[in-house]
Amino acid sequence: MKFSISKAALQDLLQVVTSAVPTKSTLPILSNILIEADREGLILVATDLDLSIKTRGEAEVAAEGRITVPAKRIGEIVRELPADATVKVAVSGTKVKLNYGNGSSTIIGLDSEDFPQLPQIDAEKMIPLATEVVEKAVRRTAYAVSTDETRQMLTGVLIQISGGILNMVATDGHRLAKASFNGDYRGLEGRDLIIPPKALTQVVRLASGHAQINLTLSKNFAVFEVGPNTIYSRLIDGNFPNYEQVIPMNNDKRFTVNRGVFMGALRRVSILSDNVTRQIKLSIKPERVELSVSTADVGEGQESIGVEYSGDELAVGYNAAYLLDALRTVDVDEIEVRLNTPTSPGLFIPTKQEKDEDLLCLVMPLRLPDA
Repeated sequence: MKFSISKAALQDLLQVVTSAVPTKSTLPILSNILIEADREGLILVATDLDLSIKTRGEAEVAAEGRITVPAKRIGEIVRELPADATVKVAVSGTKVKLNYGNGSSTIIGLDSEDFPQLPQIDAEKMIPLATEVVEKAVRRTAYAVSTDETRQMLTGVLIQISGGILNMVATDGHRLAKASFNGDYRGLEGRDLIIPPKALTQVVRLASGHAQINLTLSKNFAVFEVGPNTIYSRLIDGNFPNYEQVIPMNNDKRFTVNRGVFMGALRRVSILSDNVTRQIKLSIKPERVELSVSTADVGEGQESIGVEYSGDELAVGYNAAYLLDALRTVDVDEIEVRLNTPTSPGLFIPTKQEKDEDLLCLVMPLRLPDA
């Protein structure tokens, strides 16, 4: 195999795929990147078996072939090359020689036959998705994914199509984020997909500058095509809980608050909260909400902010970090908070939303010490 390529082009290709290289693996081949040269240029692939990324780029190919090279070593070498360098690569057996200007490096690779094959997907079942929709949905839900591996189905984001509405939902049992979009999503009806957030994050990263993402499915994999890049994600097996059952319909204690003012008060008061629970008390009163915290051996803090509210008084405890996570995903200035009792879920909803989309954040309360 022989080819030549600019340092900048090769570095760009490596940066696309290296996110799929595992930091630790019992299989040495997974620490390598597959490089394949054909008549059309170069193909690079990296995988951790659950997530695979493939990209294609232009190169002057003198001889076709395939080899795998250690991701870390080739990345470090290419990064240190002069900005205007042209890299000439020649492969002999498992030796990969890189010539650049007045220097050269030789890396020992591994046979490409040992590299895992990518899943075979039926391209005829492709579903186009607007990049803007996917980016918004991932940003507004992925933060709520569980990290508890004993509840595998909660470690991913649910993608669900129902009645022409695309729902993306994530929950860790303490909070829930749901983003819904109206549109033409024929082809996914009746199929619930649970996708790891790492894969969705890579899709969003690589989709920058592209208007459309093409999604194809198999029994165990979802494949996202974005320009010259393809992301393969293994689906998480299991049944996502019926999230609709936990979304309250009768939260009649409602107030409107400025998002920036609310976030600022939360950050300041929560400095003195417990490091584990991050508990903060909200005392909702006519035209104001009082935020307070009292933590043994740490200190006390309180702040009052103005809100639009005229109902009965209510005191409720929350994990301040959960509230801040939810509020960060919102793009508008005003938030409506819907509550019922000190022990029932609270809803946090933007007062203004784009046409054909709906965002909802749910946070479970914490029992107050004096409750």
